[in-house]
Amino acid sequence: MNLTRENFRTLFFYDFRCNLSQQESYDRLRLAIHDEAPSRATVYNWFNEFKRGYSNLTDDLREGRPSTATTEDNISVVRRMIQTDKRVTYQQIRASLGIGMSQVHKIFHEHLAIRKLCARWIPHNLTHAQKLRRVDWCRELLQRFNNLFESYRSFNFNDCIIIPN
Repeated sequence: MNLTRENFRTLFFYDFRCNLSQQESYDRLRLAIHDEAPSRATVYNWFNEFKRGYSNLTDDLREGRPSTATTEDNISVVRRMIQTDKRVTYQQIRASLGIGMSQVHKIFHEHLAIRKLCARWIPHNLTHAQKLRRVDWCRELLQRFNNLFESYRSFNFNDCIIIPN
């Protein structure tokens, strides 16, 4: 059961209107909802708000900048910029889109899954053929190591000549 903040506030308000105490309301929620119940401090804070006459149960609008920097439009613009110029920098993208450096970083690494290598943006995900090539290369190196190890095992160190200084 997923209750929203508004659902919990409605329950608080109902208990408040039924003249239950803050502790009784908290105990009822813990009994019914267990671990998903809000904290005791949350219940007490909302009861205090209702005592002051506050009865709006929805979230208030908050000040501050909305999180609109990582929109699909910005992600597609960054993708096109990288496709046209693999050497594009964070600063150039930030200046052209008017977003922060952390948002540019988030678009690169979380949404596009690319990283900068030798001043070029390289896709971070390997293709199936690239993965197979790496496996083949590792097997070849392992075979070389085993051959070298076998040649050292068969070498007779008694045949070495030691010349004193």
